[in-house]
Amino acid sequence: MATTKNPTAAEIWNTLSQVDVNEHTQDKGGLTYLSWAWAWGVMMKHYPNLSIEWHGNSETGTDAITYPGGTVMVSCTVTIGYEGTSAVRRTMWLPVMDYRNKAITNPDTRAISDSKMRCMTKCFALFGLGHYIYAGEDLPRAATGMAAPSPSVEDIAEASKITEELTDVGTSMSEAGITIEPSLRKAIKEAMKENNPAGLKAVLTKLKKLQEDN
Repeated sequence: MATTKNPTAAEIWNTLSQVDVNEHTQDKGGLTYLSWAWAWGVMMKHYPNLSIEWHGNSETGTDAITYPGGTVMVSCTVTIGYEGTSAVRRTMWLPVMDYRNKAITNPDTRAISDSKMRCMTKCFALFGLGHYIYAGEDLPRAATGMAAPSPSVEDIAEASKITEELTDVGTSMSEAGITIEPSLRKAIKEAMKENNPAGLKAVLTKLKKLQEDN
C-alpha cells in the first residue's frame, strides 16, 4: 500500500513565503491584520489535510486560558501533514486584546472568537504565509524587483525553527511583563526580515539573556 509523504518544513516555507498577501491586509490600531478567511483559503489550497488544535482549560472544557486578574490567552497548534513524526507543527499564543492592543479583563465570547482567528492566522505565518507583515515588511523581496538570494533548504528549515523559538521567548517575556528595549526589537525585526539563521541565532541569544537577567 502506497504511503503519502509529508512535506518538509523547508518545502512548506518555500511555498507559503512566496505568497503576496498585501491585497488582503488591513491596518488597525497600529498593527497589520491579514484576513483569516483568505489565509485559510490559501492553506486549504496547498495543505488541505492540515489540522488545528486549540489549547485551553481541560477542567472547564474551554479553549482559552484565563489568568489571575481575568485576562485571557488563546493558543493553537497547527499541524501540516499526516499523523506521524514527520508532520510539521507550529504553535502560537495571543492575548485577547481591545482596539488599543491592551489585554482585556473578562472578555466576552466575541472578543475570544476574534482573537482565536487572529491567533490561527499568526500561526500560519510561522509556516511562511505573510510572515513579513509581522517583521515590518511591506512587500515580499521578490516583488521589489530586486533579486533575492536563494537560501539552502537547510538554512530555511533552521531559520523557521529559530523564528518559532523567538516567538515563544518573546511571548513568555510579554506575559512576564519584561520590556524589550527598542534597539533589540529593531535587531529582531531586521533578523527576521533577512531570515538568516546566523542573525536569528544572535538575536535569540540576546533575548534569552535579557529573559534570564529578569
